[in-house]
Amino acid sequence: MPCLPDEASASDQRLWQEKLSWERKCACKKWCTLVLMKLSAWAIGRSVASSSGMQLARGSLVESVVDALAGKATATLHGRAGPLLKYAKFWRDRGLDFFPVQEDMVYQYLKAQSNWAPTAPRSLLISLSFAFHILGLSGGDVASKSGRIKGVSDAHYADRRKLVQRPPLTADQILMLEKTVHDTARTSYDRIASGFFLVLIYGRLRYSDGLQLVDLQLDIKETEFGITGFLEARAERTKTSVTLERKIRFLPVAIPVEALMDVSWIPVWLELRHQSGLHGGQPFPMLPSPQLGGGWARMPLTVSAAADWLRSLLKVESSARDRLATHSCKATMLSMAAKFGLDHGTGRLLGYHSEGRDRSMLTYSRDAISAPLRKMVAMIKAVKDGKFFPDSTRSGYFVPDDIPAEAAVQAQDDDTESDTSSSRGSASEEDANPDEEETAVSELVGKWAPTGAEREGQQYARHRVSRCIHSISDESGLTFTCGRSVNNRYIILLTKPSFMHPICSGCFRT
Repeated sequence: MPCLPDEASASDQRLWQEKLSWERKCACKKWCTLVLMKLSAWAIGRSVASSSGMQLARGSLVESVVDALAGKATATLHGRAGPLLKYAKFWRDRGLDFFPVQEDMVYQYLKAQSNWAPTAPRSLLISLSFAFHILGLSGGDVASKSGRIKGVSDAHYADRRKLVQRPPLTADQILMLEKTVHDTARTSYDRIASGFFLVLIYGRLRYSDGLQLVDLQLDIKETEFGITGFLEARAERTKTSVTLERKIRFLPVAIPVEALMDVSWIPVWLELRHQSGLHGGQPFPMLPSPQLGGGWARMPLTVSAAADWLRSLLKVESSARDRLATHSCKATMLSMAAKFGLDHGTGRLLGYHSEGRDRSMLTYSRDAISAPLRKMVAMIKAVKDGKFFPDSTRSGYFVPDDIPAEAAVQAQDDDTESDTSSSRGSASEEDANPDEEETAVSELVGKWAPTGAEREGQQYARHRVSRCIHSISDESGLTFTCGRSVNNRYIILLTKPSFMHPICSGCFRT
């Protein structure tokens, strides 16, 4: 039978001594709990058990698991552990051993579920495969050997709603962010945040990649036509760093000074960062969390909070009809480039992607991005000069030679109005109930909470979508400790969760 949470919690002390982030410790605790349920079912568990006594095994096991998972992203570790914990809880509640994995038990588990999200069976099979290849879970390759299991998973996945991508920002919305950076009547927080989102837009960056930019260098040159140049930086570790060789390289990032406004936002933004102390060798991410009492924390802002901030800056409601989020920033210039007619190779390089045959060329050319950047600057100038309208319908992207620019602007506005008026939202067809996974984690993994979360009478709330846990600041129940307002997007928790994850970095100092 699998071990109880109290038995598994003996690994906590060792985990806290490791020099890992709190989030990563939390993920490793989940995986250590899974392995401890039956050491003999895992190759990594058998290796540890055969090399030392059980008293030493726990410390060695944690170390081994941490080392085995070192090359994987923390979010990946959490995502892969959840489905396995739900599977383990299902069979434990029925008094059966579930490791090693058996084909008939996986099949029965998949068939017994109701009201599942269409992606849930596939997530379990991916988690089993992950556990098989990384930690040596016996039977974890069941999906590749069983046609009926794969068929059940595929049948569920076919019911998934069609992919709806994040929409790119419009030219007017980009202008709104640029004007915010220049607007001295706005707070420095909004101006710095607007500049960061413009970095993501003009730098074609994901939110997680933009947070890790270092060594900002402004390379500009004054000409008779104005200022030209680039803001250059390096990203330490990005999502495109999928191989070990790429993970140890910096990703060079170049952001053109050319913008939709005549006066570039970049020098103003850099000066604002300097005045706020977000420069030099300070250990701050590119968009830190604002502190309630003023200043900036050294923790990055969560992606959900950043998306809310972006929508508030653009005065866009978070609704099904308009799904603007941080990934919209990366998509904006790449979508614009496709409409402008830039070739696929140029778009691929602007998005920091490459084909296998390009790798050697990119390694030795040193500056393969130069020509794509020049084409991108030309595209930005065409938007600013009223010659290219990326927000129009397909027939109105460019100005015909015999139509005055003013008439083209009016036509573009009319197209945009008719386009937006006919758009309609679609309700999510795969809203999953996360309570099941949270219950499984709480029962199997045990207690997990940040320092300072044990205050007497403290109330907590959980975001309905992101599931992030916040602490309520006072008895009024109107604001959280991080400064956000309590609203209907949050569920007030009657009791403190035993497993506090994920948590708001502003409410809890981990």
